[in-house]
This record gives sequence, structure tokens and C-alpha cells, in this order.
Amino acid sequence: MPVDIVVGGQAGDEGKGKIGAYLASRNDYDYAIRVGGPNAGHTVFYDGKIYTLKTMPGGFVNKRTKLVLGAGTYIIPDWLEKEIQITGTDDRLIIDPHAVIVEPRHTAAERADARMMGKIGSVGTGLGAAVRDRVDRKKLRFAKDEPRLKKYVKDVPELLNKALAKGSNMILEGTQGMKLSNLHGEYPFVTSRDTTASTFMGEAGLGPKYAGEVYAVFKPYVTRVGPGFVSKEVKDKKALNKYHTAGREVGSVSGRLRRVGEFEMDVARMAVRINSATRLAITHIDLLGGADISRGTKSFTGEAKKFLRTLEILCRTYPYPKVALISYGPGLDDVLEL
Repeated sequence: MPVDIVVGGQAGDEGKGKIGAYLASRNDYDYAIRVGGPNAGHTVFYDGKIYTLKTMPGGFVNKRTKLVLGAGTYIIPDWLEKEIQITGTDDRLIIDPHAVIVEPRHTAAERADARMMGKIGSVGTGLGAAVRDRVDRKKLRFAKDEPRLKKYVKDVPELLNKALAKGSNMILEGTQGMKLSNLHGEYPFVTSRDTTASTFMGEAGLGPKYAGEVYAVFKPYVTRVGPGFVSKEVKDKKALNKYHTAGREVGSVSGRLRRVGEFEMDVARMAVRINSATRLAITHIDLLGGADISRGTKSFTGEAKKFLRTLEILCRTYPYPKVALISYGPGLDDVLEL
């Protein structure tokens, strides 16, 4: 069975956690996998609660789905322990032995780096310093070395590949977005890793032959919390208030108000191409005028209808993805399936 992948098509903050959780709740995946660091949170509205997850996969909402953190995951144990507790997933979590522990020294080093905290706009979790140590082959602590995590540690590549051979289905939830890719993004205003589907598969210990549907997630506009290019950035405080309140455009890790700009077609096309996106998932459609969902997209008028035409243009980019999901609110089930 294939592995469905969720990727960000913009500068992160597109709503990947909500889409990953929705897909897990509907498709009943056997495994939900996450890679990446705690510098990017995923927010899930579920069962009357708001979950801000910095490490745990959004697929936790499906109580039969096992939750996996691959070797490309960077973990702050205190944060993960809290997420295990609030999600009640102690008996479902599996961690690759080579997932890296972000140590207090990494966090301190990053926060003391004026260039990283200022010009680059790091959120200061220590991920960048931990990645740098890994690349430099310096001494690190891994999940297998952390007493609090040892009971969750298993050989993830072996486990997942054997499960795939037996017909298991999986969802892989990546972090951040195309503009922040260290390889393909808007350097130097990027994160410390690549943020594309191919890399997520490698970080999970899976080969490319297992890739299934690739869901690229977009908003009708672009946001980012740090510095870097934002097309036609909104500066009017009254106009921004809608995004920061109704749209909850506040960094889930940094707490910073997100900058807002127009949808960037060139970035979106690049995201479709590099990720081999087969499906588009759109979030925050409710912030556009005319997004009436009473008869599905047929009821859309004004701004919402215009944005659908923009998506039609995007779908002409190889490999010609189709619009699959449109989220019209924060709730897990506030989604139109097309």
C-alpha cells in the first residue's frame, strides 16, 4: 500500500496539521508518521479542544492509528512528554532510535546568535544548532540515549517496510513549506532542512516507490512569521486584524503575529513540481468573501470564486493535481471533499 504525504506549498502555516488529522480520521491509516523539528507547530481542533503539536503527528485523532517519529525528527523531550499526556497516546507512539534530542545547549546557542534570531528570524528552539551538530558529526544524544523515550524506540525503517509489505496504509506529515526549504526556498530566509516530499520519505526511512497521493496544502494568501519575501504584503492594521483574529494567524511556536501577502503563483507551481503533488488541499477559504458552502463550490461568489479560477490555473502544472479538499473553518470536520 502507498504512503500518502502532506506537504506545505507556501511558507509554512498552511494548515498541514488540520489536513493530516482530517485525512487520518477519514482514511483510517495504520500509521501516521511525522518528521521535522519542534520549531514548527501543527494545530488541530478536535473533540472540543485545541491541540498545538510541535512533534506529535496530527493523525493522533484516529485512536487505532500508530504514531511514528522518524530519524529525521528532532525532539525536545519535555515538550513531547506533554504532548503524549494531552493526546493520551502513550501506548501508540514509536520513535526511531536515530531521532535527535534537541538539548538545552542547542537552544541556548541559537538564542544567543543575534544573526539567527534577528536577520534570519529563528524561533529559537535549538533545531538549527542540533542540525548543525549532526552535519558536523559532533557528539549528540539520540532517542535511544534518552531514558524517558527508550520504551518507545523501535527500528522504524524495518517496522514500516514490513508493514507496507503486508498491505498497511500510512500518512506522512511533513513540516513547514516550500519557501522555507533549505534546498529550494528563498535562501537565506529558510529553515535548516529541506521541506519537500522526497526528503520527508527519506527522513522516515522509506523509499520513493511507496509514495502515494501527495497533498500540497495552500492558503488563498501567504503568511510567514519571520523575515523574507512576501508578495504585496498587507500593512493596514485594520485589514490585518481579520487574519490575526478570525484566521488565527499567530505563530503556534513563536507567538508572533504572521505577516500576510497575496497568493504567489510562482511558488505554488514550484511546490507542485518539486513535490509531485497529486492533490491540492486548501485551507482558510472562509477568510475570502463569497465562500458560501451551502452547495459546495457551486455557491462560491466574489473573492472565493476568483480564487477557484486561480487554482484551475495551478492545476495545469505537471503532474496536474486536482483540488481535493477545501477547509472552511478550524474544526476537524469543516472540510469540503471534491
